[in-house]
Amino acid sequence: ECHSLCITSTNPGEGVSSLAQALTERHLLAGYRTLLVDFNLQNPSLTALSLEHTINNNEADRTHCLSYIEHNSQVVLGVPVPQKKAQIVELRRPKKLSEQIKKWREEFDKIIIDSSALSQLNANNIPAQSIAGCCDGTIMVVLSGQTLQTELKEALTSLGNHHANLIGHVFNDKYQPRLKNEICREIERLHFLPNVITNKLITFIQNNRLLSTVV
Repeated sequence: ECHSLCITSTNPGEGVSSLAQALTERHLLAGYRTLLVDFNLQNPSLTALSLEHTINNNEADRTHCLSYIEHNSQVVLGVPVPQKKAQIVELRRPKKLSEQIKKWREEFDKIIIDSSALSQLNANNIPAQSIAGCCDGTIMVVLSGQTLQTELKEALTSLGNHHANLIGHVFNDKYQPRLKNEICREIERLHFLPNVITNKLITFIQNNRLLSTVV
């Protein structure tokens, strides 16, 4: 029953846009009418191609259109980031944002919202906390080995203060060492072993098919 979904993270660059786009694609392939909304004003990922439907912009309602995702050349029905200051100000109001999401629900089965990081609180942004509080569910992306525990705890507290329904975490292991690399690193620390044996062990580990499939 999660019709509107907010994707966010603690800090920028943790993989929010990639996850939002992947979930949009999966929902489309599953036959759902899906709208991808780009509210990540710091790092927009959608480019408008052609106008499909226009709502009254005087009330800060948004326009959805055919949109281009630059990094993977996908075309989806999406809502690019608002360009006008007045639109951003209106959408910063939780009541107005909730009303807009309800209007999108009249046309779409699923609304996936790519939001900014929770730490990015400024007048030129739509707070991710507010977006999360207006959606049916929220997913947090965590960059493994980079995001600090204290930062994550503060982010979770902020979501709780806005009554967000946190339904899960996704751990991005982009910078996380693979198991075979960790084993090789430990072998190199065994200084009592002759270099010949160390090199043979490392070569065996690096070429092991099973370990190559394990993160």
